[in-house]
Amino acid sequence: MFNVKSDGRKKAQLVAKGFTQIEGIDFDQIFSPVVRFETVQLMFALATLENWHIAALDVRNAYLYGKLEEEIYMEQPEGFVAKGQETKVYRLLRALYGLKQAGRAWWLTLDESMSKLGFKRTQKDAGIFVYKKKGTRLIAIVYVDDALFCGPDKVLVEKVKAAFMKKWECRDLGEVKEFLGMRVKRNGLAIELDQTVYLDKVLERYGMTNTKAT
Repeated sequence: MFNVKSDGRKKAQLVAKGFTQIEGIDFDQIFSPVVRFETVQLMFALATLENWHIAALDVRNAYLYGKLEEEIYMEQPEGFVAKGQETKVYRLLRALYGLKQAGRAWWLTLDESMSKLGFKRTQKDAGIFVYKKKGTRLIAIVYVDDALFCGPDKVLVEKVKAAFMKKWECRDLGEVKEFLGMRVKRNGLAIELDQTVYLDKVLERYGMTNTKAT
């Protein structure tokens, strides 16, 4: 699968044919909780009121970290078949993009990792993790492979983010500029959000980039 990211990066992924999986044999549970959009907006509002530092990152190939509970086999990818072993297949020990349970496998692995880092997941929203230390609170917002670390203590935010990045291979995005299709801009003590990039994609998809506004 080939894709072009919003920042112009080109990405290629090996994707499993999840549509061939059989329920009860190749997968059981597939539900993977994600942070609610309303919660993200609330966190940005709180960060504005409290003047919090917000650092962003994304986990590279997040789904590949998920541990599989089922026994799943996959044919060798086209163009990468081992000579002399053409009849052999791969057994997947970790999740792969395209598998129906991949999202859930990654989330369970992430949840366990966040707990080891000292975070506690909230009961109301599975994508919000709270870290407390010596009266200081830090909040992590995670949506699949995109994460924000927010808090009043910039040094602590960067320290905890660094610990997270040691666990997973990540791309450090520095201070948040974009999240979930929203462009994030700090203007003094205010935080401004817009979806200009997303709207441009929608207009391009439907051939309306040259449409005149009325």
